Amino acid sequence: MHLTWELVAELTRALANRPVFDLDGNLIGVPDLFDPASGTVGEYDGEHHRSIEQHRSDVSREDRFRDHGLEYFTTVRGESRSTVATRMHRTRSRAKFLPPESRAWTLEPPSWYQAPESLDEYFERTGMVERLTHR
Repeated sequence: MHLTWELVAELTRALANRPVFDLDGNLIGVPDLFDPASGTVGEYDGEHHRSIEQHRSDVSREDRFRDHGLEYFTTVRGESRSTVATRMHRTRSRAKFLPPESRAWTLEPPSWYQAPESLDEYFERTGMVERLTHR
């Protein structure tokens, strides 16, 4: 999705998997793709999103993003890159492009928030860096 955003849709660089908080320090969500300049959230819904429990959670999550003034799109497996790029452009065109002082969200984590282990940290901790870089 990230490559489609940048290479096919030719949009400015977006963030991947960055937590977004409300102004009271509550976690709104960690979107797959986030464009803070426009306030656009993008999600990829894989196979596990088909269960009723996951779908219910996804709908609630989308509501939380929208309740904070963020515009939201979803993509699923099998969609063409041009279809997804069109959806990205349409969603971004509806976005508010609010200045930081007018936003109901922030990327600044509250003091209680502990970021999960990154993929790089996991690879380092488990010795995968060595195995992946040396034959």
